[in-house]
Formats: sequence, C-alpha cells, structure tokens
Amino acid sequence: MDRKPKHKMKSSGRKSAQATAANVHPMPTGGRRRAAPAEKPVAFPNVATIVANAARAAVAADSKNQILHWNDGAIELFGFTAEEAIGRNFQRVIQARDVHGNRLSADHGAFHEMVRIGEAPQSFEIAIITATGKMVRVAVSVIVVLGPEASEYALVYLMTPMHRRRRADEAIDRLLAQTSLPGVTVPGSPMPTGAEQRGTSKQPRLTRRQLEVLLLLAEGKTSGEIAEELNISVHTVRTHIQGILRTLGAANRLEAVSRALHERII
Repeated sequence: MDRKPKHKMKSSGRKSAQATAANVHPMPTGGRRRAAPAEKPVAFPNVATIVANAARAAVAADSKNQILHWNDGAIELFGFTAEEAIGRNFQRVIQARDVHGNRLSADHGAFHEMVRIGEAPQSFEIAIITATGKMVRVAVSVIVVLGPEASEYALVYLMTPMHRRRRADEAIDRLLAQTSLPGVTVPGSPMPTGAEQRGTSKQPRLTRRQLEVLLLLAEGKTSGEIAEELNISVHTVRTHIQGILRTLGAANRLEAVSRALHERII
C-alpha cells in the first residue's frame, strides 16, 4: 500500500495556519495610531486694533483701570500723548466727574462690577479735564472686550465731545419761543402767576445773558474767551458770573456749573 509523502501534509498544515492568521484582525501598533485633530484656538478681538481704528477718541483700560491703549483721537481730546497716558490710572488722567459734578472713583468700580456680573455698561455723559485744565463734556460708550479667562478683559471707552455751543444756541432759541421755561426769565417777558407756578419745582432764575455765560463756563471757557464770544467786556462777564454765583448759591465757577447741571438748568 502506497503512502503519501509526509512533506505534503506538512505543507497543507502550513497553509491552514496561514489562512487562520490572515483572518485575524491585526492589532494596531502604537506608532500607527492616528492623532486626534488639534482644536482651533478661540480668536478674541484685538483691543489695540479696536482702539486704533476707532473714528473718535478711544481708550482701553484693563480690569485694574490701567490704560492699555490711547489713540490719536484721545490725544486730540485730552491733550496727553500716548506715552504720557499708557500705564497710568485712567481716572487720574481724565479726572472725570458725573453730570452732578461728583468725581468718579479711581478704579471705576461700577463698570467693572457690571462686567463681572455679566451686565453691559450703558452709554452716559461725563465731564473730563484736559491737559490744559479745560472742562469738556463728553458722551461715552463702553465696549467690553472679553479674553480667554473671566478676569482677562478690557474696557474700551469711546468718547465724543458734546458741542455745547450748538446746544446753547438751541436752548436760547427755545427761550425766545417759550418764555415759561422753569428756571429762566427772559427780560420783558411776563412773570408767571402763583397759580401757574403751583406744582412746579422751584429753581434759581437766571437771565438770558447769565444763561449764555453759564453755558460757556460749562465748556471750560475763561472770562476772556467768553467776552470775545459774546462781544462784551471782561468786566461785564465777571459781573454776570458774580450774579450767577449769587443766584445759584455757589462759591466758585465749578460749583456753579455743578449746581446748574444738578438742577437741570443746563
């Protein structure tokens, strides 16, 4: 009886083992693992770009109220160069006061507290002092620029000077058309009766010329500048100012402007 060669059986066994191995899914090696896609970094607004591209005076301050950026508009408005302002406390540079004449806190804490609780600061008006000592009323809008961390943010203040001369002219025109405006009397106009005054708030009464002078004082103008603008003598301007101080019960010009703002006379 013939026997089959043993080497053929061995060959068949090797093929069977190879086929079994081919059906087994290979385990991945460490070097062949596919890397997870890298997360794209979150892009936060560039504060410097916002300030530089602003069409009006713009100042950026950090959470400690230190000035970070100061554009050309701020240089023109305040009279300080960027080198003089950057790194200093914002409030100490501009010496801001509210509409009632109260000085704002050095840290501008109210604005930063609003940011911390997630509330956006609203637009407002303040009076600032320029490098030359002139008081200027400005309208302010605040942009909150958030960073990667909650504590990393900046406030960008956009400031526009209020054209008080135009507003003064409009107020005087209204006076001529409406002589019953509370707080002001126009020479030659009839005084309101007691019945007409009943229920209205009692305010100091200024003449038309005193109102003109007071509005110019609010712009930070000197007696000489007021005299030139109104085409009157400096002596007459000083006389009107003394009358304003007496009527408002103020000790000086700044207090007179503060009281007038508080009483809504201007």
